Amino acid sequence: MARCSLCGKEDLCFTCPYCNGVYCAEHRLPESHGCPGLQLAKDHARRRIVESFTGLGLDEEPESEPNFVVRQVRKKGSISQRKKRFSRTEIRHLIISSILVVLVSISLLGGPPIGILTGFARVAFFVAAGYWWYPTTIIVVFLGSFLVHEFAHKFTAQHFGMWSEFRMTSQGYYLSAIAILFSFPIFGTGVMYTSGTSDVEEAGKTNLAGPLSNSVIASVFAAISLVLVLLVGGVSLPFGFVVQYAIYLNSILGLFNMIPVEPFDGATVLRWSRSAWFVQTMVLLVLLVYAYFVLPGFLI
Repeated sequence: MARCSLCGKEDLCFTCPYCNGVYCAEHRLPESHGCPGLQLAKDHARRRIVESFTGLGLDEEPESEPNFVVRQVRKKGSISQRKKRFSRTEIRHLIISSILVVLVSISLLGGPPIGILTGFARVAFFVAAGYWWYPTTIIVVFLGSFLVHEFAHKFTAQHFGMWSEFRMTSQGYYLSAIAILFSFPIFGTGVMYTSGTSDVEEAGKTNLAGPLSNSVIASVFAAISLVLVLLVGGVSLPFGFVVQYAIYLNSILGLFNMIPVEPFDGATVLRWSRSAWFVQTMVLLVLLVYAYFVLPGFLI
């Protein structure tokens, strides 16, 4: 049984041919889940009709084309691509999601039971004590890890000529509310929808890009900590907590998405390459062990 990308219900789900999302019987129709890829299909059909009547090629379309369409022009066996990176709708959804992620990061600073209230109190305390950079850095790391993960999916998909846009989901709003209230580290505010390929390798690499970006971030902070250990014998506090937090957070986020079950990234990666899935999962596990068991011994 798969889990619906919109409502989260476990069901015998269907894969939407326009956005590649996985949906239950109730939300399987494009209109039922607000399919972001449906408009793309309509525009492709419109362009084919225009071309049949006017003789215009796909690279000679009018300027009224929606700003998220990915156009492909075949010339001498190659593909040249002109891409509009972000639509207004996507930017709006990203702003909403970013605000929710920031609130989650503040809530995590506070801890349960009412994390968001305690979190704001602790932010005020650090600012008053002159350590304003500490909560600021924690928030930036949390938000940055989320955005880098999503953009890695998006830009990799666009590299392969696919359409890709971020959308908030109803389930994302509910999960965010739980995370904000109870200090639970949830990133599932929305989904990066992609469409335009049936190639297993391209889909696998696109899904791998998110967890891979998190392993890169965690590795950079791990390298910083090792350099400090070699130079000064340890990582001073509270900077050491920021470094540990960045490694731990990105390792958890990457591992969570490498779960080899739909709709997680790991399912698509595993279909493409078992070795890629195994290596990426092992790297994230090593980074998690380093952050949780090894690094605390070097905090001074």
